[in-house]
Amino acid sequence: MELNKANIKKIILILLIAITFCIGLINLSSVWAAVAKVLGILTPIIVGLCIAFILSPLTTTIETRMLGFLSKRFPRRGRTVARSLSIFMSIIIVAGVLALVIVLVIPAVNDAFSQIFSDLPKQITTLVEKINDLLVRFHIDFQIPLSQADDWTTLLNQAKDKIQSAFDSGILNDIASTTLSVISGLTNFVLGIILSLYVLTQKEKIGNFVSRFIRAYSSEKTSARIFKVANLTRLSFRNFVTGQLTEALIIGMLCLFGMLIFNFPYPAATSAVVGLMALVPVFGSWIGAILGALLCLSRSFPTALLFVLFFIILQQLEGNFIYPKVVGKSVGLPGILVFISVILGASIGGILGIVLSVPICSILFVLIKEAVDKRLKKKKITDNLEDLGIISSADKEN
Repeated sequence: MELNKANIKKIILILLIAITFCIGLINLSSVWAAVAKVLGILTPIIVGLCIAFILSPLTTTIETRMLGFLSKRFPRRGRTVARSLSIFMSIIIVAGVLALVIVLVIPAVNDAFSQIFSDLPKQITTLVEKINDLLVRFHIDFQIPLSQADDWTTLLNQAKDKIQSAFDSGILNDIASTTLSVISGLTNFVLGIILSLYVLTQKEKIGNFVSRFIRAYSSEKTSARIFKVANLTRLSFRNFVTGQLTEALIIGMLCLFGMLIFNFPYPAATSAVVGLMALVPVFGSWIGAILGALLCLSRSFPTALLFVLFFIILQQLEGNFIYPKVVGKSVGLPGILVFISVILGASIGGILGIVLSVPICSILFVLIKEAVDKRLKKKKITDNLEDLGIISSADKEN
């Protein structure tokens, strides 16, 4: 390699990157602490951008399909008014859905738990008696003492002592820190909503500025790659959000119809929570299932067990057919990759990793597929497996 000025700059840059990487590995804990601090500072911005990105498809649909006539009738001010109204309507729709879920869930939970606590001693006693009858029927010399199920005063006193000891051991400090965390989270959320309004209002100007900035400080080839990945990211996330909302609606309605058919209690509240939590891929709807089982417990233990069995069947239907078909197709991923990406996302980043795993995997899948196709085309390698001898004509027919 010729040691001209350009190559010397490249060598120096590579050395600086290598040295920085080695220093980062040596001081990994400090690097993670610095990254966490920066992310904490940028949390309102990240939240605002996420809210704007999620609301953008809805605002665009309302602006173009419902309020598009304003831009045509009033060329100067119509578009600004349509944009403002679409943002306002989007926020009202999302807030209305959340409020509807809360209105359905809170009274049902309150009523169910009141019923559970009033009937639980009797239900436990009945359950213990039935278990003892089964043990006698199968000639098993063991009986569950009923006194353990009836002695609620002792159990409550023990619970009271444990709660008191927990407070004495410093739980008040934990409550205070949790309260501060909640307040901080609400503050970041409010700031994020305000930032999202600015982003949605001026998204064309922001996009134009970012585009000009990238083109000014990078080559046209690099800019084209950046724009391609950015457009692919936008499409993947938009399709993912659309597919996730569709899947949540489907499983919510299936849960509602199933609960009505089998006469489970509180079908509306349970189905609303199942549908809302289904926005978290694959595993989110189980949170709704836990609530549904607790609500069914207000009627009887067998009802709660039957609901768990019903939801396991529904979850198998959703996980193996609905989710891979609806969300997998919307982001261009095979069903097996959807499932694998969700598992990896959960192990790496928890709930946030689950939410982001599918669209990120979709982006990587498309980029790798394009790179592989380009490489095969360059090497003039055929995709015909029969010509390569990998499969026979009989296998192809089968």
